[in-house]
Amino acid sequence: MASIDRRDVNLLIGMKWDFFHVLADGLSRGIMVLWKKNMASFKVQESSSQFVVGELEVVNKGKWKIGTIYVSRDTYSRSSLWGRLEYHVSKEVPMIVGGNFNYLLSREEKKGGRDFVYSLGNKQMKSFITCIDLHEVESIGPKFTWCNNKKGAERILEKLDSCLLNSVAMNLSQWMVVRHLARIASDHYPILLNLLEFNKISKKQIKFEEVWASCPTSVTVAKKAWWRKVCCSLPHILNQKMNRALKALFNWSKAKYKELNQLKDELKKQILELQTKDAVIGFLNEEEAWLLKWRQRAKVKWIKEGDSNTRFFHAYASARRNINFIHKIKDENGLIMEDQIKVENVLNNYFNEKWKERECSLLGWPKQWKTLSIEDSLVLSIEFTIEDMEKVIQELGPNNAPGKNGISYSFLKA
Repeated sequence: MASIDRRDVNLLIGMKWDFFHVLADGLSRGIMVLWKKNMASFKVQESSSQFVVGELEVVNKGKWKIGTIYVSRDTYSRSSLWGRLEYHVSKEVPMIVGGNFNYLLSREEKKGGRDFVYSLGNKQMKSFITCIDLHEVESIGPKFTWCNNKKGAERILEKLDSCLLNSVAMNLSQWMVVRHLARIASDHYPILLNLLEFNKISKKQIKFEEVWASCPTSVTVAKKAWWRKVCCSLPHILNQKMNRALKALFNWSKAKYKELNQLKDELKKQILELQTKDAVIGFLNEEEAWLLKWRQRAKVKWIKEGDSNTRFFHAYASARRNINFIHKIKDENGLIMEDQIKVENVLNNYFNEKWKERECSLLGWPKQWKTLSIEDSLVLSIEFTIEDMEKVIQELGPNNAPGKNGISYSFLKA
């Protein structure tokens, strides 16, 4: 490996755990990795003038693949880079690919100089990212990562450096954020990838599953738990009954899980047999056609009600989680807070101030000229009936997010 020149820093990747940092920089000239030897090991799998790919193994943290790159402007060299990187991409191991891509994906990634042109290099880079399922992480700090260090009209700013992760890495429990650090003695901004871990409540919350309602036995299980006597206030009684019914359904589901999966597999097998017969013979009789339609509708119901616990579902949920994650926020003084504890404090202080008790005087206010009629006031004051409550519950959507007790409207309907 060549020695590191601090004036030529192209990438800094930092993976933050409790005990180590991985730092990779100077990709065009070499790579430096720092860690405690008894905690982690890094093995280079392939390297060239454009990239270094290796496997990082951390004690009790598993394996990561790290690819650090410096993309050449030469068309032939660049094509070979994409091919070699694709060879190392894994769908089973979390992977990070970061460095100087030397190409832009949109006009928003450039400021100053000539107008952005969507060239062959840009197309190849975008195709590479899309085909091997890489995703860019939300960044904090300056928008652009490279500057030509000129002044006035000649000054050019571009976002040449990026940090991309595969779906396996995106699906991890940590929140991820990229920081563009201060640029001191280089024309590139160092990039720091943080894997943020938060203290989570260890207690597992039980939530009502849609698929339970499709099995008639679940009604009997819920009724048996519901009618057990509880002696306390009325709201307490309701909560206790719901919790008991939910726990009973959960325990019943654990015992019946294999049976439910067997029923689903049998359903898929029957659908396939009928579809194969339809393709070979060319038609189905009336009974078989009706049976195929019923089986397909039943299968759609299983999937619609959330029984299909697929990798795609988790990837979609993780993507939404990362999009909704608040990476930074301004406090009341206009200062940007990036530390997660400070972000939480800013939000807590804001809403505590917003909703605190205040004294107000209505003396001198004009009289209300738009008011409800006596008839409308009486309608609003009428007590709710059981029929009103049942009508509201039946009209509500079944898949709404459950409350803290894990009960959804599907439970009430069932």
